Amino acid sequence: MPTARELVAYLDGRRAGTFLQESTGDTVFVYDDEYRRDSLSTPLSLSMSKAVERHSKRKVLPWLNGLLPDNEAARSAIARRFDVNPKNPFAILEHTGSDAPGAVQLLPPGEGSTDADGDRTATEALADEDVAEQLRLVIDEYRDGTADARLDQRFSLPGAQPKIALVRDRGGWARAVGATPTTHILKPVAPDGFRRVDVVEYVTSTAANTLGLATAEFWIQEIGPHRVFVSKRYDRELGADGVVRRLHQEDLGQALSTDPAKKYQRRDGGPGIGAVATLIRALALSDSQRVQIGWEFFRGVAFNSVAYCTDAHIKNYSMLLDGASSRLAPLYDLNTIAPYLDDRLRFGARGEAPQAAMSIDGEHRFDAMSEAGFAKEAKKLGVDGGRAVDEIRRLRRDLVGAFEEARDALVALDDETTSFAQEVVDGVARIPSLTRS
Repeated sequence: MPTARELVAYLDGRRAGTFLQESTGDTVFVYDDEYRRDSLSTPLSLSMSKAVERHSKRKVLPWLNGLLPDNEAARSAIARRFDVNPKNPFAILEHTGSDAPGAVQLLPPGEGSTDADGDRTATEALADEDVAEQLRLVIDEYRDGTADARLDQRFSLPGAQPKIALVRDRGGWARAVGATPTTHILKPVAPDGFRRVDVVEYVTSTAANTLGLATAEFWIQEIGPHRVFVSKRYDRELGADGVVRRLHQEDLGQALSTDPAKKYQRRDGGPGIGAVATLIRALALSDSQRVQIGWEFFRGVAFNSVAYCTDAHIKNYSMLLDGASSRLAPLYDLNTIAPYLDDRLRFGARGEAPQAAMSIDGEHRFDAMSEAGFAKEAKKLGVDGGRAVDEIRRLRRDLVGAFEEARDALVALDDETTSFAQEVVDGVARIPSLTRS
């Protein structure tokens, strides 16, 4: 009788449990008894409580899929490289699970976690031309599924955009070796994608910072012929001893057992604010802590809605987990659609107005979202409706000014970059629901 395949899950070097895949394809996760009974240990997922030893594929498969690219071409290319089924996340993670989002490492039995006692400082320095080559290869992979053995794929990254993970080392870039975690994510601008999306993400994220929202650290740079948006991983922490450790995190899709194919509420029928509110209410935290998480999540949704960020789906919000504690992660993947819209789309002629990934009181059209609708959603999250309306009014009043400040932060860069940053500001200034003080 065939035995089940196994992948052992470690969290920051500590064995947490085992993923098992039967010959039938059924996949489960089983916590190690010692880990499960330790009150200080961190759950693998908010969807997989330590109070339950064994978790079924209904929770396991969405969680595993959430570690992998959403891009079908990229996922197929990775699967071809390792000669496995692209629809089987377990099989892909047997090869790419050693450096995954959060503190998790997924390793074959007998291959102990390098985090437990390995050297977390070993790196291989890369010249700019080496990094540029990796960026070119990952663009090809995400565009048409080109599988190239020269592309370093020892890490696993979710999302639909091409990206690689590297170590920032003394102002340069390096490949992580052995137990060393990657520290930064590099997203190149794809030639056939949205124009200068690096500038859009930089300006949108900087505006969010200006308005008081927490984001990961980020910058833009040129590497060879590539324009690149670089973000520091918020799930990595540099200790006083100079060693980087992994912090555990998961996106809200994983926490809600939602497959990435269902990440959009509007398009796919995925979860919305109500589902997140239910999740927050179930957290083993104090009332004030739950209200704080609800408020931070509301502010993120509010910013994405007011700024016309059309891709703010459930996977673009995450939780950081540490023992029984949890908190909302910094915001990421912030991109206004405003600079790409003509007035016909911006003002909704013929019903073509931009729509949000998550609805506000059942409304997906940004230009039709009401203060009353925002207040209703806020109350689900434990947030006072009046406080929510004040936040919406503040964002609608101050958004353009925040984008102007973000544009000014790029003034020392090349003319193309500064010119497009102005286009971003001009696009945002034409959003119909905004006011100016």
